[in-house]
Amino acid sequence: MKKKWKYDSTGLALLCGIMLLAACKTKQEHVIPSNRIPFDLDGLILPVNQSVLSNVKAILPERRTISPVIHAVGMVAYNPNLINNISARYTGRIEKLYVKYNFEEVSSGQRIMDIYSPEILTEEVNLLFLLHSSAGKAIISASEQKLKLLGVTDQQLKNVESTGMPMNPLPLYCPYSGHIHDIGISGGTASMPPSSENNSMSSMNAGQTSEPANQLENIPSSETSALSVKEGMYVQAKQAVFAVYNTLQVWAVLNVYPKDAALVKTGDSVYLVSETAPGRIIRAIVNYIDPVLDAASSTVKIRVYLKNVPQLQLRIGVLLTASIFPQGIQSWWLPKQAVIDLGYKKVVFVKRSNYFTTVPVQTGISADSLIEILQGLAPGDMVAYNAQYLVDSESFIKTTQTHE
Repeated sequence: MKKKWKYDSTGLALLCGIMLLAACKTKQEHVIPSNRIPFDLDGLILPVNQSVLSNVKAILPERRTISPVIHAVGMVAYNPNLINNISARYTGRIEKLYVKYNFEEVSSGQRIMDIYSPEILTEEVNLLFLLHSSAGKAIISASEQKLKLLGVTDQQLKNVESTGMPMNPLPLYCPYSGHIHDIGISGGTASMPPSSENNSMSSMNAGQTSEPANQLENIPSSETSALSVKEGMYVQAKQAVFAVYNTLQVWAVLNVYPKDAALVKTGDSVYLVSETAPGRIIRAIVNYIDPVLDAASSTVKIRVYLKNVPQLQLRIGVLLTASIFPQGIQSWWLPKQAVIDLGYKKVVFVKRSNYFTTVPVQTGISADSLIEILQGLAPGDMVAYNAQYLVDSESFIKTTQTHE
């Protein structure tokens, strides 16, 4: 006869509890493996436009030295230091004009006009009379000095005295080489015109060049037109009549954005390519960086001085493309695709445990496929390699606290 066991409710509950503990002790699947990270719930309670659950590749910013290449465009301009005026040496009437058109090539010592001066003619006759009379040396010397003050050269004075004939009209020679442009004419008399964008000599005084800034803005028209100075017109002594532009040395004026201009230093290497010779690379250096921003283009003007040899075909106004090579920059770098530009700021996705959160960063220059990170990340922060995969097109990105 089997013995019957009787249990009350308390004993039954105790027995079930012992059996449950024994079962759990023998089942290894209820033990959390040591290599499994507990799930972090912090990322789940953040807004969806601030954190993203993803397994995209995360990388660390790289500390390295990058030598960026700055690309710029510009044009060939006159060197204002090689722009000179030709002034009339005598007061009188233009009897003969040997140059006819703007952009006509002239050389140093070339005869460009003859001027008839009644005042000089009168004094030359007076000098010849004194030489053939019993006048003293003091009176003759005073007459010679007066002719010199009127613009007669020593050589011309010797010719008058040796030939015994007055020299009139008097020739005017060009002291410079280049191509010629007239400065202007008003009321039958050569005069300085008012400032205009089409006249590069508008701010010159007689025999002097204008400031470089004005020369770059007021270059002469490229139209080969007739000179406004004509035969029969009257000119005054020391009055600027023509301008001579020398293009043996020219400027390459490049437009560089302020952000890039901060990296450029005088002496940095520059490679230039002109539209007239696209297969030829011109190697030069940065010679000058304007200290002010150009208001019209919102760029910084950079000058490169070039010798205009015939092989380069550097005509004024020719467009240039430039590659500037500043010194290497040591900093933290990320791939460009790791940074999202929101317009008013730039952000990256920083990995926090098992989720990514947005953090604003301050960026610097871009070089090839990399972008410089100046501020915003802490040491050891890993960011999403391609942030575009984590962007929700239906919500705005909200950033979290930045690292200073």
